[in-house]
Amino acid sequence: MTADEGENSGAERELAATPWSWGGLGPVGGVLLVLSGIGLLLWGILGRTSAGPSLIYQAAKVVAIGLVVTGTTLMARRRDSSRRPDAETESAPRS
Repeated sequence: MTADEGENSGAERELAATPWSWGGLGPVGGVLLVLSGIGLLLWGILGRTSAGPSLIYQAAKVVAIGLVVTGTTLMARRRDSSRRPDAETESAPRS
């Protein structure tokens, strides 16, 4: 294995360890998706457009995707913080 291959494999491992998160926005991007989906839901429910049921369905999908993006990025951050060596660990009670 050459030095270049070693450097590339480290970069690939780092890239694989980072969660997909809308270009670094993470939970902010997910919250924006949820808010825009809620806005679309309200727009469809209030009947401001003739595409009511299909718009409501599409808005529900946007809300669901936003919740998934937010949840996965928050869980990945929590998992990463628990793997750090400086993270506090619970010790067994002494008898």
